[in-house]
Amino acid sequence: MSAPSSASTTAVTPVSLPGEELLRQIAANIDAMLWSWDPAGGRITYTNPAFEMFWGQSADKLAGDPWQWLEQVDPADRDRVRQLQLAAVKRSEEYRVRRPNGDVARLSQRALPIHSPSGQLLRVIHLANNITWQLDTSKQLRVEIGRRTDSEAKYRAVVENVSEGILVTAGGRILYANPKALKLTALDEATAKSRPFIEFIHPDDRERVLDNHLRRLRGETVENHYQFRVQHSQSVTRWLEISAVMFEWEGTPATLNFLTDVTLKRQAEEDMLKALAHERELSELKSRFVAVTSHEFRTPLAAILSSVELLDAYGASFPAEERRELLGQIKTAVARMSNMVEQVLLTSRLELGKFRFEPAPLLVPDWLVQVMAELERGNPQAARVSLTCDGLDTPRTADQQLLRHIVVNLLGNALKYSDPDTPVRFAVRGVGEQIHLRISDQGIGIPEADLPRLFGSFHRGTNVGNISGTGIGLHIVKECVDLHRGEIEVSSRPGQGTSFTVRLAAPPA
Repeated sequence: MSAPSSASTTAVTPVSLPGEELLRQIAANIDAMLWSWDPAGGRITYTNPAFEMFWGQSADKLAGDPWQWLEQVDPADRDRVRQLQLAAVKRSEEYRVRRPNGDVARLSQRALPIHSPSGQLLRVIHLANNITWQLDTSKQLRVEIGRRTDSEAKYRAVVENVSEGILVTAGGRILYANPKALKLTALDEATAKSRPFIEFIHPDDRERVLDNHLRRLRGETVENHYQFRVQHSQSVTRWLEISAVMFEWEGTPATLNFLTDVTLKRQAEEDMLKALAHERELSELKSRFVAVTSHEFRTPLAAILSSVELLDAYGASFPAEERRELLGQIKTAVARMSNMVEQVLLTSRLELGKFRFEPAPLLVPDWLVQVMAELERGNPQAARVSLTCDGLDTPRTADQQLLRHIVVNLLGNALKYSDPDTPVRFAVRGVGEQIHLRISDQGIGIPEADLPRLFGSFHRGTNVGNISGTGIGLHIVKECVDLHRGEIEVSSRPGQGTSFTVRLAAPPA
């Protein structure tokens, strides 16, 4: 039974919260400036409140002149910022901004390009942070540290009350950590100074942090802003962003490090990218839906049209048997179309959460006889199914509706994708608190490449050829299995057949 359907588990109809709307909700509640650049239209399509507050501009105001905000960027930096705005790869820049009141600010901006699966650049998301405070503090600390013996109290007042973490490292150890840095790293002062600082970094990030630190000490150019993790406990990991400068501490080369907690910002970025991916996936899903349904509806419509035309032109002269045959073809085509529409609507209801798990006492053997009788009335191939039932003499607590969708779709696929002279085996067993269903065929099988996406919507196997189908059946099965608190496994070899095993929660009633 090679039920070759696959794709994502996105809803069939675009009824969930669109990725663009979710992106806006996230962006509106972060401190960083965020805006979206449309490379095709050459314009800014969205600006968050932080952007509008800093630049005094919004996407609407920039519609006529998308580069107007660049007038505030220092002339020496404008070309770099313009190139960053158009970036097709991840990159970052720091640049100066001259405010209308004469003040100079410094921004750190990152470009996050979003591509389609085919590689087309869809948009560029930009994130910028105002790092003016860091630079001013760095300059102040360099002066204060240089005359430390004369201004110890002033130095401590500056660094111990700021909102960012400040670390001084030299020789691989922490020489100084202000209270905020200790809080960000979940260390006490004694512990922080007792061991090499690299031990406090998440193991997966140590190589990068150490490499940047050593290169900076050698005077090489390194990334000035980057992020790493610290492990507060087994269950709590925080993301920190570091900005570092070189200076001398008591005659020794040292590094002055600024730390900022970016855990929430990073989560917001990840949520934003997921929302964009969801939006792109939804667009692809609609395209697949149009392609599959247009193809699958065209065949029965053509059969209906040709039969009607024959009856219209020659019906009076046709023998009764031929008229019945043509009418039968029309009925079959209509039934096929009706079934496809029903499957699409069913998938939509499942995705919308309109199905509920409603278990009730069920005498499974009697129910199976009823289902098989219905299947035989609608599918002449159903006689190939051999049914065995074991360990189900007493009623079980199960949901008839979900069970029916699972059984009918799996058996329908087994019959469809196997030769009419081969058997389909259907075994049902009661095992403890569960019902186990196993449906096996000797059909065309499922290619290994299709298995990871087997239970998605509107994606059919690469080996189905001209066999009709919408690619929805297995998606319905998986949704129903999940609702019934069960699991499904598939074993298949191309050309040799497929077996599905379903285990569902169904305790004795």
